[in-house]
Amino acid sequence: MVRSTIVISIAIMITSPALAQNLLVNPGFDVPDQLNGWTCTTTEGIAFWSPDDRLGSAGSGSMEHEVSGTSDDDRVRCSQCVPIDEYLPYVASAWFFWPDDPDVSQVGSTRITFQFYSETDCSVPLSGGGGRVGYPILDTWLHLVTAELTAPTGAMSAGVYVFTWQDLANEPVRARLDDIDFSTTSLFRDGFESGDVDAWSFSTP
Repeated sequence: MVRSTIVISIAIMITSPALAQNLLVNPGFDVPDQLNGWTCTTTEGIAFWSPDDRLGSAGSGSMEHEVSGTSDDDRVRCSQCVPIDEYLPYVASAWFFWPDDPDVSQVGSTRITFQFYSETDCSVPLSGGGGRVGYPILDTWLHLVTAELTAPTGAMSAGVYVFTWQDLANEPVRARLDDIDFSTTSLFRDGFESGDVDAWSFSTP
């Protein structure tokens, strides 16, 4: 009876989907007028909180980027540095929206990337990272997902970056981002890489 119970429990664990924990702070912009947790830089543009929420939730919103540069390839970039575990697989995603606005062009893109680092403050980059570029379909929320990549040996943090990119000078662009996610796809957080079993507990009948 004990053996049957164990087998059934293992089967349930294998077939049930794991709930990934989003490592980002304020990924859905649920606090009005706030981009808390995000650091934004720009060559020619601005990032600010918008009340336009992807799901139309009252009180929630999104991050809006406006790029109005006088050079090709101007952009707005917002980022976070988050702690991670080496050897685990990670993936990043974001929803983005380009409004059909006669005052701006559509000559640009939205991008999400991530990079692994060997220090906790994202100061020393390691090889390995991923990204995905998305192009606008006006007045439509689109989902952008990177490839899944495994954190290399020595990785302690990851920088997660979202961009709105203006391709051509004097062709301003505008985009919103919402429900940004960065998480591991691993069910267990200890694959015994550290040489011990500290994350595991066991008992005998």
